Amino acid sequence: MKKGIAEVPGIECGVGFGGIKETKKEIKRPDLLVITTREPSEFAAVFTTNEVKAAPVKVSMEVKGKISGIVANSGNANACTGEEGIKDALQMCSLTSQLTGKGRFLVASTGVIGVPLPMEKVRKGITEAVKNLGKAKGEEPARAIMTTDTFPKLAFCEGSRFVVGGIAKGAGMIDPSMATMLSFIATDAKVEKELLERALREVNETTFNAITVDGDMSTNDCVILISTGLGREIREESYQEFKEVLKEVMSSLAYQIVKDGEGATKVARIRIRGARSREQAREIARKIALSPLVKTALFGCDPNWGRIIAAAGAARKGIVEEKLELYIGNFLLFKGKKADFKEEEVSLYMRNSKEIEITLNLNLGKEEFTYLTCDLTYDYVRINAEYRT
Repeated sequence: MKKGIAEVPGIECGVGFGGIKETKKEIKRPDLLVITTREPSEFAAVFTTNEVKAAPVKVSMEVKGKISGIVANSGNANACTGEEGIKDALQMCSLTSQLTGKGRFLVASTGVIGVPLPMEKVRKGITEAVKNLGKAKGEEPARAIMTTDTFPKLAFCEGSRFVVGGIAKGAGMIDPSMATMLSFIATDAKVEKELLERALREVNETTFNAITVDGDMSTNDCVILISTGLGREIREESYQEFKEVLKEVMSSLAYQIVKDGEGATKVARIRIRGARSREQAREIARKIALSPLVKTALFGCDPNWGRIIAAAGAARKGIVEEKLELYIGNFLLFKGKKADFKEEEVSLYMRNSKEIEITLNLNLGKEEFTYLTCDLTYDYVRINAEYRT
């Protein structure tokens, strides 16, 4: 059995089915998830920077102090639902507290925007999830928050006398600028809030904050990290090890999201090297990763280096054309001008690879940054055209 958040000591998960999403297609998997901690626990969180924020994001952003867990639903985003949406999000928290006999809960939702939560169905699902606390293991918690995902996303890593485990959902509307999709992570390490927030913020920048599927930012994005405090105490001297283990989990979850990009057949790792600054490298990598022309070329396994070079220049971050070196895999395609390579060999590499490496050396400095993206396919259009049906 794969391990995720449910396997972290001090965490219990339960799932329930309310039938929240109104659709012609029958959905049989659970759509409510309740995560509880044995004792009130420290947490850190990052949220969407979209100026239109869903009700659960607004409610969770106001929570201070320790929490007793998270309640989350799929099938309805509870976004753009006004004051009623805020009341519904608060009711999800209070009902979960009442049924578990525990303190404050964070709340998260994912699904269709602009539709009021069907609260009778939500209450039914939460009640069932609480009754099932401790029974949802491995992939089960991740399945309860899936929407267009084709597989559950979970990760687990052991450190020295502590563990970190997490789950995530996300396949479309992925383009974070602070957090991304929904991801719930827990550790049994005892970490003070200041260190916990620092670790999440720093790791987020190179994992969830360095992926894109389609360039659209959700109204509901959040990443929540809980410390149950049952394991090793993390201090400044052990912070780096904790951060590396957390990064292992978050990197895995971020990769799984890109791999499961709606309709995706390829993952592309965009590496920018030789930059003057990390920010320069990041912005150029992001511009390439977001380009529909680059993404469709990936789908067609077309080594169209001109699209990549043009996207890099469009970032307007001070590159020098004559110094650029572009590689796809180990093939040099451009060095100040078109290099001598055989297109059929590069195309074959792209066709045979589930993960395509694109490296652009700016030859301006020593900084670098890597972004993950996926190809843009016919199925992406089909999935999103049919999303509400």
